[in-house]
Amino acid sequence: MDPTTIAALLREIAIYFELDGDRRRAMAYDRAARTVDATAGLHRLIDEGRLEELPAIGPSTARVITELARTGASPVLDAQRGKWPGVIVELARLPYVGPSKARKLHDALAPVDLDAVAAACRAHAVREVPGFGEISERKILAAIEERVLHGTRALHVDAEEQASALAAFLRASPAVQRVEIAGPVRRWLEIVEYLAFAVASDAPDAVIARLREYPLVTAAADGTVRLADGLRCELVIAPLAKFGWALIRATGSPAHVERLEQRAGGVVPDGAEEADVYRALGLAPIPPEVRDGDDELAIDWSDLVELADVTTAVHCHTTYSDGKDSILAMAEAAQAQGMRAITITDHSAAATYAGGLDAERLRAQGDEIAQLAAPIRILRGTEADILADGSIDVPAELVPELDLVIASVHQRFKLDEDGSTRRIVAMVRQPFFKIWGHPFGRLVMRRDPIPLRFEEVLDAAAGSRVAFEINGDPYRLDMPPELARRAAERGIPFVVSSDAHSTRGLAAVRWAVALARRARLKRSQVLNALPPEELAARIAPQTAARSPR
Repeated sequence: MDPTTIAALLREIAIYFELDGDRRRAMAYDRAARTVDATAGLHRLIDEGRLEELPAIGPSTARVITELARTGASPVLDAQRGKWPGVIVELARLPYVGPSKARKLHDALAPVDLDAVAAACRAHAVREVPGFGEISERKILAAIEERVLHGTRALHVDAEEQASALAAFLRASPAVQRVEIAGPVRRWLEIVEYLAFAVASDAPDAVIARLREYPLVTAAADGTVRLADGLRCELVIAPLAKFGWALIRATGSPAHVERLEQRAGGVVPDGAEEADVYRALGLAPIPPEVRDGDDELAIDWSDLVELADVTTAVHCHTTYSDGKDSILAMAEAAQAQGMRAITITDHSAAATYAGGLDAERLRAQGDEIAQLAAPIRILRGTEADILADGSIDVPAELVPELDLVIASVHQRFKLDEDGSTRRIVAMVRQPFFKIWGHPFGRLVMRRDPIPLRFEEVLDAAAGSRVAFEINGDPYRLDMPPELARRAAERGIPFVVSSDAHSTRGLAAVRWAVALARRARLKRSQVLNALPPEELAARIAPQTAARSPR
């Protein structure tokens, strides 16, 4: 079992223990999940019996992690799943509720589903439950109505966690030979409208029965189920010898599948792997991220950027501003993830809400970096606010001393299209090299992108010293692949970044790489796929020679 799935199941166990009122064990499993997320080489540590050397991993959590890693199951998880109905977990995951209040509501009202909870809110029964009131009742009803409105939509990060847990549950069935997560999660769509899985089995009825036993299933009909987070779930089941086509079908997109069927003349080749099917159709395997039903069948994807290409963790924050970990801890964590360098780019002075650094503190940070015995190279920079007039909040006298400048919008999001376009064009035209950070300022499903005449920005960027960031923060996922693709066609370079505010956050670069792949970026178009010394030369604000640190 992969570390992402293990972490998801540890968080599920944490919810169950909190429902039990065992806050201490709930926190222990939640901390263990964070550690698993941030640890490279987890299976090696398991094999060497060294799990307890990791932060927040004790004997109990180490045993459960080992069980999950080696068997896909754990008696602790199975026992907890048997105790709690799906609706109480569904309640626990609602905003303004959580496990403790979910149990109180369930004990008092015994609702069979969220519709029953909504009805209780409308009947003003929730406010009568000890610990609740009129305000919390309104908030819970609003959260349920939002779930109804967007019940089939989830952020990729949330959908991936649910899919990982359900895949592990299916794999534990003796009727199942293989399970792979497919659909929008596998294609790395920012917003996921359903979960899909390819399952290898000779007993499809047993697989469906197993699916309906999953504790978080709250509705089942017509061969599909709905989970506690509101997502619909679909399975494509086939014998192992035909699994390759099942995985292609389950992954999609529908237009891509249709093109393959047309190429096959309606008779799709057998094969246990996707690659077998593609090769039988005279094609090299096509990455899931680019299966758009466009022209992907005619393209050589061998130089598409990959996570393994990334050499440098770009856009990282520390305790100097609003990060949670020190410079050294961030550098060590980046090395553990296979990075050869890291950029430290804490907020600039204008970001007072984030503890932004003035010139004195920025210089002090530079001095600390120069004196650190770090395991990898550290590039010193800043994430400077783009002010309303397009100027960048970094003292001009400091620019030559920095290794990089990331320029980002953090305030004044409500400028109209004219104002926003002038602002970004002015930023792009600043004479030093800069990286345009989380370019559209969007928060997926929470804040719309800033309005821009993007072609005007591209015109300015094509003649300026700038790179565009693809930001992998799973709540940002910025910029959209279709716009990154347009920028790449104009020759604008990119960096893929995690926007990490903790050691754990460094892993978010995988979402950035996925967006870059969906934008069809080659490794040669991604600056932090270069060796660190070449990257440093390309992104230096000033090209004049500087004394080495």
